[in-house]
Order: sequence, then C-alpha cells, then structure tokens
Amino acid sequence: MKTIGDTIKEIRKMKNMKQDEFTLSQPAISSIESSKRNVTVETLNSILADFNLSLREFEFIRNDYQFSKSDEIFFDFTSYKNSIEIAKNREMIDRIGAYVKKYPTNFIPYCIYVISDVYSKISVNDTYDIESPESIYIWQELKKRKKWTHQEIFIMSKLFFVFPLDESLEIVGRIEIEMEKYLNFYKDIHFDLTFFANLGKFYTHKNQLELAKGYLTRALPLSEEYDKVVVENDIYAYLAIIDYLQGNLEAEAEVLDCVQRYYAMRKYPLAKDLESDWNTFFKDKIFS
Repeated sequence: MKTIGDTIKEIRKMKNMKQDEFTLSQPAISSIESSKRNVTVETLNSILADFNLSLREFEFIRNDYQFSKSDEIFFDFTSYKNSIEIAKNREMIDRIGAYVKKYPTNFIPYCIYVISDVYSKISVNDTYDIESPESIYIWQELKKRKKWTHQEIFIMSKLFFVFPLDESLEIVGRIEIEMEKYLNFYKDIHFDLTFFANLGKFYTHKNQLELAKGYLTRALPLSEEYDKVVVENDIYAYLAIIDYLQGNLEAEAEVLDCVQRYYAMRKYPLAKDLESDWNTFFKDKIFS
C-alpha cells in the first residue's frame, strides 16, 4: 500500500493541481507529500475536500485501485441479489471460508461467512428454525457495543431470523435505531428495502401477520422508488399470502400470478422458491 503522501501526490497530478491550490499552504502540502509531516484526520479531510474525493475512493487508489480484502468480501457479498444466489454460490462461500481460516480475528469476513453458512442451512432444511451458535456469538459481541457501523448493522439484518421470536424483535428494534443514520450511506445497497421486505417474509412465516404486513407496506413504496421489480413482486406475493391466511381464499390467485411473473422475468430459482414456500407453508393453512 502506498503512503498517504504518495497517494496525495498521485491524485494531485491526476487532477493537474499545483501544491499552492489547496486550502493548506504550499509548504504543508509539500511536507505531507514527502512524508515529512504526519497527517491528521482534519488535515486529510481538508485535502479530500479540495480534491472533491471521498475517503473510500482515496483508500481505493492508495491500495493500488483495489479494496482491502475485508472490504472486497463485504462488497462482493452485498452484490448478490438474494439469499438463493448466496446459498448456491459454493465458490464464494469456500473462498470466504479460506480467508477466515487464515485470518480468524478479522470480524467482518467471519460474520459474512456465518451469514453464508446460515443461508445454506436454511436452503437445505427449508426452514428458518436452524441452529447457529456462531450467530449467537456475533449478537453477543455486537449487543455490548453502544453504536454499530454500517457493516455491523448489515450483518445483524441478515441474522436476526435465526433467533427466537422475542429475541429477534429485540434485534430488529436495535437495527432500526442504528439504521436510521445510515440510510444515505451506500445508497446502491438499498438496505432499508431489503431489510423491511425480509422482515415481512420472516414474520409471515412466524404467523405474526399484522407485524409482517406493516413491514411489507413500508417496503412496497421503496421498491417502486428504487425500481426493484423483483423485490416488488416478492412483496406483492407475501401481502397476498397474508390476505389468504387471514381468510381471503381468492388471494391465492395473486400469489400464483406472482409466481408466473417470476417465470416471465426468467427468475426461475425465485419462481420455484416462492412456489415451494406457498405449497409447503401456506396453502390450505388459514390462521384467522
């Protein structure tokens, strides 16, 4: 990894800037570039403002146009669109597992590996009711912290459903509090949409229908705003499932229509997953 000074010099030349074009003095910039002066957070922020550059991109350039291995694992994971893709990607899971084995104290990759393992277990067993002592360990570690980073919030948003209902409600409440300040951070992940949609599906499976409907109703306008038609279809399917479970048998037609929409979009694994969920868990089961 390049020094901070070398990286500042490289970016300055990229932008055709001179040392006297910064908020800081020319001698100060010269000393920083030659690593003769320590760089404080305040000083670096001033230089980044003059560059009109984010710290994330600065570190990317500093690391020879690569993310750190930990960040690479995190961003690779978030690029997958759903849990089905994650559970089936054995190569990714094995790659993360090898990294965690080599660097067992690196917390974020460890958590991502646990999430991948949880999704695999859910996929194989076709139920949320699985055992994951690793998830319990992660929750115990994060519960002690006064505040969470964006990555930590994301991690718990993918693990809350392996806990008993009462405990999952506690975790969800903490996530919602922590999430509020990060809604404008990494907007491309659309964290709020996927979280609310997953909550709606989870609570439907747990027969907490009004709670599920509340979260799905919050997710629906977000799916339209972000133009996420796949998630939108899932939301409509589960709203119809709730309607059916509450006694409206005609809602079955909407569920099956959502299955067909997945087939029309050529999202065959999602179509089969929704169809399986419907036939296994919900069809002919009226809860109220």
